[in-house]
Amino acid sequence: MKKVVVTGGSGFVASWVIAEFLNQDYAVATSLRSLGKADAIKAGLSRYVTAERLSHLSFFEADLTSADGWQAGLADADGVIHVASPMGNGTESTAELVEVATSGVREVFQAAAAAGVKRLVMTSSQAASTPASSFTGTLDESFWTDPENPELDAYRISKVRAEQTAWQLADELDLDLTTILPGAIFGPVMTKNLSSNGILLQLLKGQPALPKVPLEISDVRDLANLHRLAFEQDTAIGKRYLAASQTLTMLAVGRLYQQNFPQLHLHVRPLPNWATRLLAKPMPSLRSLVPMLNRHYHHSTAAAETDLGWQQHDPETTVIDTAQRLISLGLVK
Repeated sequence: MKKVVVTGGSGFVASWVIAEFLNQDYAVATSLRSLGKADAIKAGLSRYVTAERLSHLSFFEADLTSADGWQAGLADADGVIHVASPMGNGTESTAELVEVATSGVREVFQAAAAAGVKRLVMTSSQAASTPASSFTGTLDESFWTDPENPELDAYRISKVRAEQTAWQLADELDLDLTTILPGAIFGPVMTKNLSSNGILLQLLKGQPALPKVPLEISDVRDLANLHRLAFEQDTAIGKRYLAASQTLTMLAVGRLYQQNFPQLHLHVRPLPNWATRLLAKPMPSLRSLVPMLNRHYHHSTAAAETDLGWQQHDPETTVIDTAQRLISLGLVK
């Protein structure tokens, strides 16, 4: 039985990556900052993974801010799926967030090399493929964000710097790397760790006005599948793969919820762009959306579809499935 290590097992994306590999008969070891979270993670996974397959999951303690625990945790692994990444809390300077993001990559990649693990798949972000706001057209994997673009927020700069660091280390350490670049990641949650689904929860709770922001949506289930396909197929080595090409605006999502959940009595109206910019100053959750206002470009996922046979849910299904899960968890009154 092959074994992969998934970093940051308590995260939303990592939980689905773990489920994907377990359900394809891999053994999985995952890192946690505290092993006290292990039982809750298993309980969340048990909804989607059989008890027999769940028995092949193990945990080890390690933190992206320290070298401790990583080399031992990666021992005997056939590969690493590096998902964990610091989001920050919106108060860090650009330099601080870049340092945290890149140091985490360094810890994991250096530990992999020391443990003799050659194959890595890393979750990056379409933030590492963000053009100037004036750009129109379609982007593929050859496009890289210019970190000197003054329009960018600290998060986007940290993501491109982290991916640049990953490719540099892969070259220096002779690692076989693939990076995956998702957009806005939504999908059913396993626990009450909502991650980016918090945006959708606010819509379900009746957020009175919605930014006219186009969201290129990655279904977390498809994203997990793409990580496995990339890991298994040698054609993916040395490549980046964009993982979102289908767009819905937040306003369109709000209207979908209004139609599909009449019991919530939602009232939907657009939030003008000037108001979004104003409200974003004290609200970190809105701040990351500001660079996407008036966006007239989109990304292509043709490479993943052609190289790896990858398929996506349509985004309407993704946001409805997410809502149904949030409602079932009692998070929407």
